[in-house]
Amino acid sequence: MPADPKQPVRGPLYVEATPLMVTLDVTPLVENNVHDLLDMLAEEDLFDEFLAATNADPDEHDGALPDRLLFEELKTKLVDRLATKVALTRMQAVQHGEQLRRLGMDRAVPTQAERRAS
Repeated sequence: MPADPKQPVRGPLYVEATPLMVTLDVTPLVENNVHDLLDMLAEEDLFDEFLAATNADPDEHDGALPDRLLFEELKTKLVDRLATKVALTRMQAVQHGEQLRRLGMDRAVPTQAERRAS
């Protein structure tokens, strides 16, 4: 397990826009978390919990649905150990903040055509 699993992940952050939404591409965070998740599931205690929660052991699978409570408890443990933030330099934060504000305002303020249609 990483020394400090909740440490913010470093990496690029991309701001994108569709006509209705502004999105953040946090690929470095997802890649980091998938890597850490696989490492955690390789740990004996969490692997055993994973098998119990998903009924994934083919020798013991009885056809029943996975136990939702066990699944939710395991999910909570895993999320508690994974990073949830992307670290930005001061300049990246300013640039992305300005870009998010501009793109958000573009989508929040109705256009002339939208005003006429309503």
